[in-house]
Parts: sequence; structure tokens; C-alpha cells
Amino acid sequence: MTDERSVDEAFLADVTGFLDELEPSAAGDAAELLQHSQRLLAETAALLAACEGPSETDDERRERRNRQAAKRRRRHRDKLKAERQALHEQEKTLSDRLRALQQAKEETQERSVLDPEWEAVASRQRQGRWVAEQQQRRLRRAVARRHEVALEMAQMLRRQLCGLRSLQVEAKDESKDERLDADDVALFEDYAQGLDAVYARTDEALQECALEDKSRASYKVGPVRRRDGDVEYLESIDVLLAPHGFKQTCSAMWQAMVLVHQRQGRQQYRGVVDPDNTIAVKLRIPCLRDSEAPVDVLVHLVTRRYVEAERMIIVWRAMTEGVDEFSGMHFDEYGWCVIRPNKDRSHAAMPTIMETFARFLPMSLAPQFEDKARSDQFARFVVTSGEDDGAEISRMMKTLLLDDSAIHDTTRKV
Repeated sequence: MTDERSVDEAFLADVTGFLDELEPSAAGDAAELLQHSQRLLAETAALLAACEGPSETDDERRERRNRQAAKRRRRHRDKLKAERQALHEQEKTLSDRLRALQQAKEETQERSVLDPEWEAVASRQRQGRWVAEQQQRRLRRAVARRHEVALEMAQMLRRQLCGLRSLQVEAKDESKDERLDADDVALFEDYAQGLDAVYARTDEALQECALEDKSRASYKVGPVRRRDGDVEYLESIDVLLAPHGFKQTCSAMWQAMVLVHQRQGRQQYRGVVDPDNTIAVKLRIPCLRDSEAPVDVLVHLVTRRYVEAERMIIVWRAMTEGVDEFSGMHFDEYGWCVIRPNKDRSHAAMPTIMETFARFLPMSLAPQFEDKARSDQFARFVVTSGEDDGAEISRMMKTLLLDDSAIHDTTRKV
């Protein structure tokens, strides 16, 4: 607007200068020229006024601001409407996704509910099959062991029958080492008479080796060398937790000892007092050496059982004698085996405890065996022979116990 006004003023100035430069020819011409100039000025002013337009009033300005505010509000409403529409669409999308996730979760839960049931069924079937296979294997082992025991019993009965029929013939065939002479009988009688005193020292022996405090788990100690003054001796400890009942274990233990000592090659002395609870036997046990020929040891053993209210005690005395190159060397053995119920409730699966304590006292009669190496070698033979015999008795006892368990399980199921 200002530029147009400047242009008009410049135009009027040019017109005025042009008129001033003209030379009036006469007064009439001057008046006419003045009139034309005024008319031109009026037209120019009218033209300028038309170009500038009317001035804006306060109402117009207010109305213009209101229109602008209305435009801004309309744009804001359109923006809010667009955002609301976008949120509605997002809500719909998220709702569809949520429904899909919930449906998938429900299907997963249904499968998770069904899967454990099938797994439980399969687990029960697998467990039942495993139990059946275990029972089948156990029964097979029981049958095999029963067959072995039956063969041993049949052999023992045949020997006894043959002994009753041809005692004199067998006596002639027996070697001098297997016959019981007067010295053997005297030794058996002496040991048998001393067993009551050994039994009386049971609690004292258990306290000496602290078995009562340690009998909470199966373990084995020894043989350990100990010294009492000038006497050096050996001790061994063996504690076993058995998974069978107290009475069943006691019966199997004694029956196993009777069966093992009735085998061929072991000669029993039947003149002992209380033969149902006492065993007196003479036997030879071969002992292997690393690079030399095996050597035998001769053993005289007397053992007796004592049955109490809540425990069974087996005590023994044994004399182990060296043969051939070890002739003149002896070991005197004292032993206790206590079978009692396990009172520790944390070991309910092992209701019976077997505690065995043995002491070996050297009795070398020949001065040439002061050699430490040779004495130690013979001591190893003595301990090894006792462990082998004990292992055979333990194997036989486990066989009898497993057989009884298998028979009882089968009887209950039938």
C-alpha cells in the first residue's frame, strides 16, 4: 500500500512540473488550466482513495481474529479427531492380538494339562515294566541261588549218608592232616570252654573300638597294628548296615556259617557242648603269593552264638598255624560279631546293623622268625584267610536273605 502511494505522489509531482513548464498564452487559458488541474487532482485523490480502501475498524479486527481463532480450533479438532481415530484403530489391533494370545495360552494350558496325564500314564507303565523286569531278574537270581544251595545241601546230605554207611572206609582214606588227633580235640575243648568268657567281654570290646559311636554307616577299618607293652597285635573292624529285618538277618548269618563250615575239606569236631549253637572246625586255607607258590595255613576255629532280646552275638576263638616254611608261627584270634536292630530313624531302609571286631595276637615259637619281613608276610596270610572266609560267609548269607525276600514277595503278590 505504501509503494502505490509513493508512485501516485511521484506521478502528481511530474504532472505539476509539466504544467508549470507550460507558458500560459492568456488569462482564460490559465483559468481553464487551473480548473483542469484541480479536476485532475480530485480524480487523482479519488483514485488514491479507491486504491487505499477503507480503514479497518476494531470490530473488523476482532472479527478477523475470531475467524483466525476459529480456523485454529477447527484444525485442532481435526487433529484430535485424527488422533482419536488412530487410537481406536490401535485399540482394535491390540484387542485382536490380545484375543489371539489368550486363545493360544488357553490351548497351551489345555495341552499342558493333558501332557502330564499322558506322561504320568507312560511313567507308571514304564515303572511297572521296570519293576516287573527287576522282579524277573531277581527271581531268576533267586532260582539260581536256590539251585546252588540245593546242590550244596544235596552234596552235604550225600556226604553224610556216605559217612554213615562207610565211616571206616573214609577214615582210612583221610590224610593225616585232616584227621582230628588228641591235640586237636584238646584245643577245641579249651577254646569252647573259654567262649563264655569271650562273650562276657563283648561290651568291653565294643567300647574299646568305639563301635557304638561309629555304627551309623557301613565302613571297614584295618587291619591296624597296635601295641600293648611289648606285645604287638592286629585289629580289624567291619560295620555293615543290612536292608533286612533283624531276625531274618540273624537266622541267615548263622545258617550261612553252618553251611560254609560243612563243606568238603573242613573237618568238624562234633563233641562240643551245645552243638546247635557251637561250631568247631579244622580247615586248611591256601594263601596266594605274588611270585611264589601258594602257601597253606592251618586253622582251628571254634565259634558260638548267643541270642539276647535285641541282639545276637557270635564270638569265636581261632588258632592259625603256619605250614612248611612258616612252621612254628601261630596267631591267636579273638572275634565278636554283634547283630542288632538299627535304632537310627534316619536309616529306616537299613533296619539291621552288623558290627564285627577281630583281634589277632602273634605267637611265634621259632626264634628264626624274628625276621620282621617274614612275620609281616605271615600276618598278611592270617588276615587274608580270615577275610576270605568271612567274605564266603557274607556271600552265602546274602544269598539266603535275597532268596527269602524273593519268596516272600512272590507269596504276597500271589
